Amino acid sequence: MKTRKGFTLIELIVVVTIIAVLTVVAVVNYAGTSKKSRDSRRAADIQKVAIALEMYRQQIGVYPPDTNSLITNKFLQAWPTDPKSGCSYYYVRSVGSSYDYTLDAQMEDVGATTGSYSTNCGASPTCKTCNYRVVNP
Repeated sequence: MKTRKGFTLIELIVVVTIIAVLTVVAVVNYAGTSKKSRDSRRAADIQKVAIALEMYRQQIGVYPPDTNSLITNKFLQAWPTDPKSGCSYYYVRSVGSSYDYTLDAQMEDVGATTGSYSTNCGASPTCKTCNYRVVNP
């Protein structure tokens, strides 16, 4: 009597199915983690800019009229950009007041955003919509 060595077709299908399911779960979790990681970086960048704005206001007396003032006065080495799209974060000093500003960014995880929505978030067509805003005061 001969005995066959190897796997049956059913066993192979079961193993391939299990590997496929585990791969799909891992890819979905990785994508979600990457979004959260980039959103955390965006929030940290906005916080860094807000700190630079406060340092500028303490030394000069008002918030800067544009982003170049922060860089030329050595409060920031460079204006941070979005980790995925490369778009700049949007800074606007309020019209008629030198003591108010808004900082806007576009987060990927819309459900986790806090702040108001903005339709004017820069001049570039790819960087127009922002869903995260920091307002001072």
